[in-house]
Amino acid sequence: MSRTAARPRLRWRRVGAAVAGAALFASFGVLGPAAAVDDVDGGAEVTDSAQRRGPAPDQERALLISDSAWLSIYLYGTFDAVQGFDHSLALASCRRRVATSCTNFDGFVPITLLEELRAHDASYTTLIVATGYNDSDGRFANEVAQIITTARSQGIQRVVWVTLRDNGTYVSPGNRGFAESFQRANATLRAIDAAGTYPELVLADWGQYSEAQTQWFSADGIHLRTRGSYAASDYVSRKMAFLLGEPCPQPIAAGQPVADPCVDPDVHGPIVDLDSLYPANTTNRQPFLLAWEGSSSWPNAPWWER
Repeated sequence: MSRTAARPRLRWRRVGAAVAGAALFASFGVLGPAAAVDDVDGGAEVTDSAQRRGPAPDQERALLISDSAWLSIYLYGTFDAVQGFDHSLALASCRRRVATSCTNFDGFVPITLLEELRAHDASYTTLIVATGYNDSDGRFANEVAQIITTARSQGIQRVVWVTLRDNGTYVSPGNRGFAESFQRANATLRAIDAAGTYPELVLADWGQYSEAQTQWFSADGIHLRTRGSYAASDYVSRKMAFLLGEPCPQPIAAGQPVADPCVDPDVHGPIVDLDSLYPANTTNRQPFLLAWEGSSSWPNAPWWER
């Protein structure tokens, strides 16, 4: 399979290790061991230990497209913490929105967000845009228009656009993306949203939500550490639960009641007790390489304990 082929959809179901590994490695062109994905459903109730909440039957489907900022959801094996809604994840280092992507550290140029969107079928109702750290803001408004217009043509009814962290030191290849350009892009996005130009547009204010959480990120301020990978997975899951009118996928802390319906995480901010819900404080001893560790782990034993 070509690296530019449509990504496999990650579902809450048990899959054979060889099948899961082959699909992911063909999609990302990487090597590493594979592991099974277990299905654990939970309801809106008080729990002493966290359990992953699967999607409701016949629920809307979401496609999340990101650059390397959220690639650590794969690298650190936290994609099981993206929960409570039916989804596919398409995460790639050096991805750009519309302009040709940059060349990442292994010499690969990923397809753009727009190309990724077009490569998927029309079964999705929500697009989650978490791409932009390798882009200039010069044509941002036009790119928003292109992406939303394409999403409409594919039957997508909701575009959840994740704001950028704009208080870090990251500078993208070619100096296209940097803190000031991220600030301008966020300002433009908020103006577009306030104008009501696109009724399907919903802001997910990750930039504000995570602004003070320096421990979630590497030194450049955008790439996720292990804790940040769980935080991002938890955040987008709560955001989707809020938009769908569903119970939160997890309580704020283990042992507390689950909010039903879920409260918008942008309203309450980063109050989630990550350590009580996930193995968020575990130090990842692996180097930052594009190598999937086969650790679709939580709430199962993580790869470093096997």
